[in-house]
Formats: sequence, structure tokens, C-alpha cells
Amino acid sequence: MGNTIAAGVIDDCLSIRDGVLFIEGCGAAGLAQRFGTPLYVISEDQLRRNVRAFQAEFQRGWPDGRVVVMPSIKANYVLALRRILTQEGAGCDTFGPGELHAALLTGVPPDLISFNGSSKTAELLFRAVGAGARITLDSEREVELVIAAAESAGRTARVRLRVRPDFDIAARSEFYASRVPLRTATQMYKPGIPTESLAAAARRLLDAPGIELTGVMMHAGRHTTNLKVWGRMMQRFVGVIAQLREATGGWEPVEIDVGGGFALPRDPFARSDPRRRTAPPAPSIAEYAKAITGSLRRELRRAGISTAIRLEIEPGRSLYGNAGIHLCSVTNIKRQAQPIPYIWVETDTSEAFLPDVNLERNRWTACVAGRANDPVKLTADVVGISCGFDVIVPGAELPEVRAGDILAFIDTGAYQDANATNFNALPRPATVLVTGDQAELVKRAETIEDVFARDRIPPRLESVSP
Repeated sequence: MGNTIAAGVIDDCLSIRDGVLFIEGCGAAGLAQRFGTPLYVISEDQLRRNVRAFQAEFQRGWPDGRVVVMPSIKANYVLALRRILTQEGAGCDTFGPGELHAALLTGVPPDLISFNGSSKTAELLFRAVGAGARITLDSEREVELVIAAAESAGRTARVRLRVRPDFDIAARSEFYASRVPLRTATQMYKPGIPTESLAAAARRLLDAPGIELTGVMMHAGRHTTNLKVWGRMMQRFVGVIAQLREATGGWEPVEIDVGGGFALPRDPFARSDPRRRTAPPAPSIAEYAKAITGSLRRELRRAGISTAIRLEIEPGRSLYGNAGIHLCSVTNIKRQAQPIPYIWVETDTSEAFLPDVNLERNRWTACVAGRANDPVKLTADVVGISCGFDVIVPGAELPEVRAGDILAFIDTGAYQDANATNFNALPRPATVLVTGDQAELVKRAETIEDVFARDRIPPRLESVSP
């Protein structure tokens, strides 16, 4: 399918019935009419199926130990969605105080919380230790802070080391338009303890009272969909673990966290680059699981390290992405003939609400929700209401579009609401959760008053006289 939508039932939450786009049992145009636009819509069924697939497929490839799926809440922190994942028994990858708060608020068992984040404060580490979360240390500085936090809290702190493997692999990152080498791209990314500092950090933690050094964590990120490269990255990861065992006199992890970075099946990532417009579908969850677990087990055994340990994964975009769509209304069709012929389809949404247009060069799949099977009649830029370039889909191929039509952007469930901004003082959209043929509001739209609610004008500035 690539990143297109086929007529009929798709093997996910979307289908086209008599030309109308449905998400589960709800017509997309009907949702727009009921709840207004712009609007984020999430399929509960798809979210549940995705997390179950991650659990089943990684457990299939990791028979000797427990697999814990810890979805990254940063991808979508709508609390109702997190509650669904908690019901499914999933853990949670959190980064910083707000995400830790959300995980605890929605009932995630502390033992299933991966508390990540750079520049952690003493107070924040004290809270994480007190809550019982697994703490991933990001720097040497945090070693002494967590030792002090465990002593202050009067309880054992379970900690892991975030490592920075050297992916000296003949591959290039898809994240950057310039296609920089994978090795360079991953080393530019800030998190993790430099490899030369790992041994000293581990020895200090192993000697400290109130500390249990349980394992190691890495996160490669969305740099490639090449499964052979993923296998080689696991090989480099195990290399760091083996070095750490030797440097500490035999310590071995009882848990390994491989992070996330997996692509969506209809991966829109970087497709604004013409070289990626016709890229094949991304690997499935089953294919990622087989490549990663197969390489990990093989390399751990080769190094003489037990595989009867806990394996953790932290999917974000690959878990939430294809569970969501974004709806907007067409407000106008603008055409010009001179000096350059051009057509713009103007809408009531914005790149501020679909920020991966710019952050990750996504090219969204767009369709007219009420006439999804109509033949293509025009090529136009789909644009929004903010004052930037605000090109949401450049050169979109669409049927004849009219003001009042509902456009749907596909696979927007990850990072779009979480990264949305109030540029031009735009209130951010609501989120609706769909379950079968039922839909309910799980996050209200902002008001203009909400946008300015944090502002305070000092009394001395109340006068408007020049």
C-alpha cells in the first residue's frame, strides 16, 4: 500500500465504505460535523491491537525472559489513551516530571515505569525513587544525585545506565535531509553516558548502599527502517554490555531496554524528500521484533551473557501513529494563472497542529473524507490558517475539492497533539476517542482564553495612555 489508502477494509482501524472514510465504525465526516474541526481522532481498537502485537511478537522472539512494553508517553499524553495502555498491562517510558506525573496519575505500576530524561534534578530523582520507578541514568552527574536520593528516601533505587553505542555501520540516517552517516547522527543525539565513563559510573553504583544496578538502556531513534542495520545496532549494543561486564569484574544486566524508533507501516517520515516518495512500506511489528530479538539473543550468547532476563521496548510513533487521523475543513480554493499557475486548498488547520510537516519532513496521506474514492482532478498545496508557509501537504493529488469538504490526514496519532503549538494564538484542537461506532471527547479544544491564561500584566502597565 505504501503510504496510500486502499478502497475497502484496511488491516487497521481505517476503511472506505461507499466512498466514505471510516475510522472503526465512525464516518470521519460525521465526526467533524459533530465535534468540529480541526480535530484529532484516535481509534481505541487500533491502540489496543498495536500494544498487544508488540507484546506478542517480542515475547515470541524472546522466550527465555519477560518482555515489558513501555510505550513512550511523550508520543501522545492524552490521559485516556494512557489509561487504555495501563489496562493492557503496558508500562510507560517517561521523560521528565510531567510525564512521570501522568504515568502515576493513570495507574501505571511503578515497577513498569522507565524514568528517563536528561538534566534530572535532585528533587526529581527523590520523587522517582520514592515512587519506585526504574531510573535510567543519563550522565555521570546523576550517579551521585541518585545515591543521595535513595538515602533520603530510605528505599532502594533501581537504576539502569543509558549507553551510547558506536554505530560504526555503513548506513546513513534518514532523519536528516543531508543523509549524514548513521554513526554521526546517533552520536549527535545528547542522551546517554559516554562509553568512556560507563565503567566508573557502574562501579560507583555497585558499591553504593541503597542502589540496585539492574541493567542498561539504549535508544537508536527513527534513523532507518533497514532491518539488517537494526540487527547490527543490537550487535554494537551487546558489545558495550560485554565491555561493561569486563570492566566491573563480571556484572551482568538483569534487564535490557532497546528503546524505540520503529516506523509506522505507512511511514510518512521524510517523504517530503522526493527520493522517499516511493519508499516501500516500513517493516511490520513482527519483522522488527524478529530482527531485534534474533540479533540480541545471538550476540548475548556469543558473549556468554544470559538471555534469561527482562527485555523492554519503548515504542512511540509505531504504537500511536496509525491509531490516529486529523480532520479539518476546506475553507477556500484559491487559484492563480499568472505569473506561475498555482492552486491552494485552504483549510482551518495548521502546520502548528501537524508539526512533523517541518520537524520530520512528513508527507501526510490526505483524502476527502466524504468522497475518498473520487478520481484525482487537481494537484494543489493543502495549506493552513497560520501566517507561515503552512504547507501541510505540498502537491497533494485530490479530487475536485469544494469549500466545506472534510479532509483527513492519516497516521497522525503520534507526536502531533503532543508537539502542537499556539502559533498565531491559535487554540489547539480537541481529541476524540472512537470505540466501534461510539465516539467521545477525551481532550477538549482550547479556547482563546486558554491561550492567554498564563499571562499577567503588571498593574503599572494597565494604563494604555502613551
